[in-house]
Amino acid sequence: MVVCTFHVCTMSARADSLEVSLLTCSDGDIAYTMYGHTALRVHNFTTGYDMVFNYGMFNLDEDRFVYKFVKGETDYILGAEPTDFFISRYAERGMGIKEQVLNFTQEECLRLGNILLENIQPANRTYRYNWLYDNCTTRSRDAVERALNGHVSYKYHPDGQQEWVPQSARQMLHPTASYRNRWVEFGQNFVLGCEIDRMLTPRESMFLPRQYELYANLSNIDRIEIVNRVDTILGRPIVMSSDTFVHIVPLISTERELLPVRNNHEARPFDPPFVTFMLLFIITLIVCVMELRRHKTYKWIDVIFCVLTGMAGLLVTFLFFFSEHAGVSSNAMVIIFNPLPFLWIPFVVRRQIRILSYAILAVFIMFFIAIIAVGQHVDFAFWPLVSTLLLRVAANIWLSNQKYVTLQTISK
Repeated sequence: MVVCTFHVCTMSARADSLEVSLLTCSDGDIAYTMYGHTALRVHNFTTGYDMVFNYGMFNLDEDRFVYKFVKGETDYILGAEPTDFFISRYAERGMGIKEQVLNFTQEECLRLGNILLENIQPANRTYRYNWLYDNCTTRSRDAVERALNGHVSYKYHPDGQQEWVPQSARQMLHPTASYRNRWVEFGQNFVLGCEIDRMLTPRESMFLPRQYELYANLSNIDRIEIVNRVDTILGRPIVMSSDTFVHIVPLISTERELLPVRNNHEARPFDPPFVTFMLLFIITLIVCVMELRRHKTYKWIDVIFCVLTGMAGLLVTFLFFFSEHAGVSSNAMVIIFNPLPFLWIPFVVRRQIRILSYAILAVFIMFFIAIIAVGQHVDFAFWPLVSTLLLRVAANIWLSNQKYVTLQTISK
């Protein structure tokens, strides 16, 4: 990371020398680049100064970074680097960059530069990252709005088209995740709860770089100008009245492509998570048929399911109770994915599972009621997995009942 230390005088060398712009990077293959990126560019044509301010910097070498990331305690940093360096980094990844030049006056350009200078100071440049409510895009948007002598009048749909249709954060994330990495999409659906299924306001939807890029193109600046009428009384100028005018101009003056996209992927012919869990269901079904024919349960398969479900439950439970990430504390998956299956293993080994199986069945019923009640989206690939677990419950109930009836008959 290169920290910018230029001075205000560098930006104001000539009355028309400054240009500020939004840079929107396309989505990439790495998890933290999957939804693109937003940065701000400050270009002084007189001095040749050309820097990109980036609210998306973080330190992978930070102590306990992975733990802090899972817990939602990741601190991001505002950094700056020469525009050429920024472009070359994204070129190496095959990601594209679009530039939207802001329709700012020189005063507003200077003000935005000062805001960025203030934010990049060591005492100010670190902030607690929140992927939905406070990220590189929302920080860039807020800096742009603060620099204006007026305000942005956002439009959320092109002329002649229908008004903006509300979407949830999950709906907005799905197209990119499904295209880039279907397993990532499944993982998101597994750990994110009903909070991200609520409909976002247009402003909240700007957490995605491509969404803010779209709205910026459609929107205007309502620039406020105050004109004073001055009279001279006894040789002294006196303000007699003030008139306020609002000048409406497009937020974006010019749009250009700095870097073309080179990392496009072909559509996948199948859904990897769905196919994986369907194969698991088929294998489990074959095992259950063998058990029913032999009137005997294979406890090893239940031990495996207990371990795998418990491990997944550790992650879901930790996120649910301890993480600060948006959306994880409202996840109904915690009803069936929690550490309790580890406690079931001794009963499975001793084949004391009749009452336990009924209790697990009741838990599944509670889960179905919960997701309907809170309106949580469930990934399509999750249903074969649920069906597999329910199949094991049904097989155990059937075989344990047969064994119970046989024992009762013998005792009589």
